[in-house]
Amino acid sequence: MKTSKAKTIVTTIVLSMALVQAPLFYYYTYGFFKLILLIPYSLTGLVLSIVLLVSIVKQRTTNNSYHIAGLIIGVLIAFPTSFRQDIIEYLDWKLRIGERNKIVNEVKNGTLKPDSAGRYILDGNYFLPISNGGNEIVVTKDKDGFTEVEFNIDHGFLDHYSSLIYSDRTQTPPFINNNTVTTLDAHWYTVHF
Repeated sequence: MKTSKAKTIVTTIVLSMALVQAPLFYYYTYGFFKLILLIPYSLTGLVLSIVLLVSIVKQRTTNNSYHIAGLIIGVLIAFPTSFRQDIIEYLDWKLRIGERNKIVNEVKNGTLKPDSAGRYILDGNYFLPISNGGNEIVVTKDKDGFTEVEFNIDHGFLDHYSSLIYSDRTQTPPFINNNTVTTLDAHWYTVHF
């Protein structure tokens, strides 16, 4: 890449890939499909970053601050989000707790009802899915009247999946046994099955 324009194009692609990566893989892919898509996506981003870095080092006369800053910011965004899904899980929970509390209240009030097959499928008014894999939530009500609402985080591959669970129990919920659980707030848990 000998021209500044070519570097600008590659920098824009690297930055765009870095910014889109976390929401794309967190909200729209899961399980084996995520694994298949992540490999070529990551390799493409890595190759473009290396090409840009080599070009920045070798052809200094065509560099500008956008090229250098873009490469640094792209790497700083893409690298941690590739390997740390818990960061995205926490941000998603923190930024969307109001939406999830509203859904839980609608379930508890009876405003949100299951379809004819007994599934709770949320409407499509969410730009990013509130529950991954089709905006379907799982609602359980036990004989004691306690309600649990499960929002899918990752459907997993083979036997693993993760969920964000609301439980209105005041004591330890039963799903905590034999699972990896993080308590997020009163009544809210992240569970990895």
